[in-house]
Amino acid sequence: MSKALIRICVQVGMERKLRDSLRKLKEVRMAEITAGEQDVVAIVEAKSFENILKVVTTKIRKNDGIKITWTNFILD
Repeated sequence: MSKALIRICVQVGMERKLRDSLRKLKEVRMAEITAGEQDVVAIVEAKSFENILKVVTTKIRKNDGIKITWTNFILD
């Protein structure tokens, strides 16, 4: 199983809505609001790194209010 940390920057006021939306996705193991460079972080698990990228591009980035995402693959 492959894992990645997804860091997400959103428009002001969209943090809770995005976090709640991410928590409904079966691939998302954790989603939390943070302070700092990003507004929300999520841990995503899938069969492969390619599948994680598919989740990010087809399920996560489609949410309203997202400015930018950073995908950090977890190697060990």
